[in-house]
Amino acid sequence: MSRKLKILLVYPYWLEDRTHTEDVVSVPIGVYWIAALLKEHNYDVEICNWSDKKNSPDEIRAEIESKKPDVIGYSVLQANRFGALEIAQIAKQVNTKVINILGGVGSTTLWDFFLRNYSQVDACVLGEGEYTMLELVQNLEQDNADFSAIPGIALRDKQGVPYATEERPRIKNLDELPIPAKYFSYQHVILGRGCPGHCTFCGSPFLWKSQVRLRSAKHFVDELELLHERGENFFYVSDDTFTLDRKRVIAVCQDILARKLNISWAAISRVDRVDEEVLSWMRKAGCIQISYGVESGSPEIREYLNKGIREEDVIRAFQLTTRYGILARAYFIYGCPGETPETIQQTLDLIKKIKPLIVHFFILSVFPGTALYERFKEKTGANDHIWADQIEDIKYLELDDSLDLKTVEQYGHTLRETYYSWLPQFVDEIELVDDPDFAPLHADFLARLGMTFHEGDYASNLNLLDSPDIAEKLYQRALDYYPDATAALGLGMMYQKERRYAESVRIFAYGLTANKGHEKLSLALAISLMNCGDFGKALAFLEPFESNPQALHFAAICHQHLGNHMQAENLRFKARKITGEIS
Repeated sequence: MSRKLKILLVYPYWLEDRTHTEDVVSVPIGVYWIAALLKEHNYDVEICNWSDKKNSPDEIRAEIESKKPDVIGYSVLQANRFGALEIAQIAKQVNTKVINILGGVGSTTLWDFFLRNYSQVDACVLGEGEYTMLELVQNLEQDNADFSAIPGIALRDKQGVPYATEERPRIKNLDELPIPAKYFSYQHVILGRGCPGHCTFCGSPFLWKSQVRLRSAKHFVDELELLHERGENFFYVSDDTFTLDRKRVIAVCQDILARKLNISWAAISRVDRVDEEVLSWMRKAGCIQISYGVESGSPEIREYLNKGIREEDVIRAFQLTTRYGILARAYFIYGCPGETPETIQQTLDLIKKIKPLIVHFFILSVFPGTALYERFKEKTGANDHIWADQIEDIKYLELDDSLDLKTVEQYGHTLRETYYSWLPQFVDEIELVDDPDFAPLHADFLARLGMTFHEGDYASNLNLLDSPDIAEKLYQRALDYYPDATAALGLGMMYQKERRYAESVRIFAYGLTANKGHEKLSLALAISLMNCGDFGKALAFLEPFESNPQALHFAAICHQHLGNHMQAENLRFKARKITGEIS
């Protein structure tokens, strides 16, 4: 007799705490695709983002006891493997019959290690997980469950020895999968799977065999539209190289515009896979940022890392991306084979040529499933058991006698300190394409960048003490293009803080010319008018927002000054009811 199973798909917590968590708190995309396929087959599936529950074992236990899952699938990258193992152990303590299944790149690369050393793990999914998980669950519904005939998994034989079943063919037509947005809200999306690159530090060549499969433009934009209807307006397009098929990317952008989706998004690309036409369409369709892996200014180091890019490609990509009002984000790796003060200088020389407005610097790390890891094992004689240690990764410098931690950390300090000393100049030298149709988009780009210096990451960066001045210039330049709401609000608030109320009135009013009824601009303008003594005019910008307690508060002050005491008291009473101060 078959029975329907309760399934939890868990994203576990990471080993080390992080200062910036934005890149590790989002459930991986694949989890949603697996959940959607299971739901299409009428299974009770729940996604649990437990990335923040590192120090909450009792809470995890209580959740498992309450949800009573039959199967728990874990999305294992690398740094969260111990989170998965610890949760799986708790799950077995709650219910010895629960089936714990590891999936993801960590499971695919280290399945033998997990099954050989951790009895709480019942099976590992290898590669794409949608149909494998479906077949696993369908198999478990039967009275005599047997995983051995299911392709794409690893499990133990009767003697307890780990083995892998035959490889599962990759899904040829990704459009056949149900779109997860039918059931869930999320922000990370993909047009396709795989990357043609062979970078030695990346696990993609092992996971996807350097092959790429793409969804149709329509299927992808259908997903964006469903998510937009759910209230999502910003997306991370997480393809390794989103612009690989330029015709498909242009079709995606044209469809976004045809459907009038008011969204913004960030993407990832290679410097040799962008051109003016693609960037123009991407910007018009809402792209505000592209991340490029540059890695090093040294051609020799780039060759060792197998990047396959030329310096002229890097320079051209960054110039064009910035010209179209897209924030070009650069990734650099240091502490690489052959790293010296001279190669660090080559990296700085390249940075000065490309003038990136955001840079992330990382020490080269070695992960399972990468060519670097295979070289590491050959050189040291190590095996996968090293991952039993409480480490997230292995720094390459540990394998290279010519490098040491102090030297590599000094390289990082030099790169960061020099970059930030140049950043104000890079901002001043921003060149944007001269096209009237792009004026609102340029204003938006400059305003967003201004916000980064005004209230974002750069505002608190001690290497950028002149951040307020940079923000002010960016806001003003944005408003020279178009009355952008963000720029007007940012610049007007700066003037307001400096008690330059008449100037702030002018800026807020200018912003409202293209953003009629904008709540924040209207309230800010009203406050400046009040400080100028024009309470009657201020009321006109407050009265439309009768459900906003802040607007009611300021409107009450205006009426008080105008002698309308009863009206002022009525507005205060209404504001207190909205905020719950009185019932």
